[in-house]
Amino acid sequence: MRNALWLAAAGALTLTAPARAERPDCGSFPDTRSRLTCYDNVSRAPNPEPAVAAHPAAPPKVTKPRRHKRHHR
Repeated sequence: MRNALWLAAAGALTLTAPARAERPDCGSFPDTRSRLTCYDNVSRAPNPEPAVAAHPAAPPKVTKPRRHKRHHR
């Protein structure tokens, strides 16, 4: 019973984890043919979803409040 709980917890974590793979380092392959094949496969792979911007959107520029013209009498 105890093993079943661990198995269920591990399965739940596996199913909820995002499936994002890192791009391989094609320069680490030993021969030229393997490198070229790696570059070809990486270029054909679908692009990942665009990442959320690391910097928040620029805050709006602060302008001076418009003041009404004074009417002198």
